[in-house]
Amino acid sequence: MLPPFAFALFAGGIYFKFAVFFALIVLYYEVYRLISNRLNPYAFLFGILAISVSFWKGEIILSILLLSIFGVINYLMGFSAKEALMLIAIVVFVLIPAKVLVEIREISLKLSVFLLTTNWMFDTGAYLFGKFLGKRKIFTNISPGKTLEGLVGGLVTSASIGGILGYFLWGPDKVFGLSLTGFYIGLLAQSGDLLESALKREKGVKDSGKIMPGHGGLFDRVDSLLVSIMGFYVALRMFREFYL
Repeated sequence: MLPPFAFALFAGGIYFKFAVFFALIVLYYEVYRLISNRLNPYAFLFGILAISVSFWKGEIILSILLLSIFGVINYLMGFSAKEALMLIAIVVFVLIPAKVLVEIREISLKLSVFLLTTNWMFDTGAYLFGKFLGKRKIFTNISPGKTLEGLVGGLVTSASIGGILGYFLWGPDKVFGLSLTGFYIGLLAQSGDLLESALKREKGVKDSGKIMPGHGGLFDRVDSLLVSIMGFYVALRMFREFYL
């Protein structure tokens, strides 16, 4: 986790909201370039306007209207109908989790730390287990590098970290439930990673961007988190008393 983002996470409030918004704009740029090599400045800037209004104001009708106009502008500027619709869908795919992550942070710092840490540890565990022990390939039509050992290792890691965080942040009585939550977040993280892999495979690219040399783009780093945020939020709404 980058130090400025870590600072914003613990500071909360407007600091965290600005940090998430900055990341959202970077994601938007990467997604735009991923969908098409054509970067029309007028359509791109209107997209920033639509995203900004949706993120900061949160009025659903206005957001839908602006995003619809955004799609039409891109279509008129030379995007195919498929590209324009795909761009809208992916913008929504990154916009909603960004808003939800801010809401989770406003509810509780420990919830945010739990979510981000277990998701990151799933990615780390899956990578290490896959690299050193991986033999049996899975999801070869989407992501040829994925292995069963990597997936299992990632799930064990996220479940273990979930239990450890549960013990220290909630107490011994929540360890089992939060271990299950860590496992659940691991499954969500894998789903998010596969979604981005499928998109990149369709577009014939290896990385979504070059913002982090050797690691690809920001989208490559947070693809798993986007789905984890939404899935965790559903669990939080369903079992609010347990998590709080």
